[in-house]
Amino acid sequence: MEKFPGFPDPFLQRLTTLRFKPRPGIAGKGAGEHLVRKGGASVEFSDFRTYTWGDDYRLIDWNSYARLDRPFVKVYRDEEGIVLHFLVDCSDSMDWGDPHKLQYALKLIAALGYVASSGYNWVKFQSIPGGYFYPERRGRQQIPQFFQFLSKIKPLGKCHLGEELKRYAELNPRPSLIFLLTDALEPTGIEGGIRRLLARGHQLVFLHILAPEEIQPQIRGDFELEDKEWGTRVEVTLDEVALQILKKTVENWRNTLRVFCLAHQIPYLFVLTSSPIEELVLKRLPLAGILK
Repeated sequence: MEKFPGFPDPFLQRLTTLRFKPRPGIAGKGAGEHLVRKGGASVEFSDFRTYTWGDDYRLIDWNSYARLDRPFVKVYRDEEGIVLHFLVDCSDSMDWGDPHKLQYALKLIAALGYVASSGYNWVKFQSIPGGYFYPERRGRQQIPQFFQFLSKIKPLGKCHLGEELKRYAELNPRPSLIFLLTDALEPTGIEGGIRRLLARGHQLVFLHILAPEEIQPQIRGDFELEDKEWGTRVEVTLDEVALQILKKTVENWRNTLRVFCLAHQIPYLFVLTSSPIEELVLKRLPLAGILK
């Protein structure tokens, strides 16, 4: 069996060159790679990191360049790490799809966590509903432990996602950059929970994850459908007319979420589990201004 998350080495190497782009307002914590605008200048050396386009060339360590033929820059204490919260829907509705929604979300978090840890940022994970928790940690040395943690996560049953988001906001008052990964299949909606997070000063990235079958069902005929999370059942006839109505309903629902996020300045990315994670991380997230 392939070891989680199974990323090839060239992809992992590309991840080390990426950086997050939080908006102003997220407090730093410890040394990292996000410049904090403070009076004065620190001269306390912290570490080296690979030079990326846009770095101040005056910080290049030329001795390292002469030995290794690769440019490295010095990191000082006035460059602080940000705290990234990965808030993941582990309810039963995510336990579905081909490729599987929850497993896709966990692999995506593994990639984003690798970016964060390579940049000396803090990584934190919380499942919804509660059951899995990874405390704030940072540094490249904790990446294997983080991957191992993610590989053991299983679905946790039913929950009211909106209420769980409100609870999380109350328990985490310090503004952070939150990546919310969910299929958003919540009968009562999640907008209220998101508003509560924003009221606390958190910045949010909404990754809306669905399986291809939820957009383009391949079945036809008479069925009794059961809600995987809540157990409610309904008898339906899936012919071409019904499928067109279903597709239009899903499209309208997604558009409502997109407009809500746009109105609240939340990056919204709709993601099918059939989409390569490499394309999402290396192309779509930078285009959305989340990574650089």
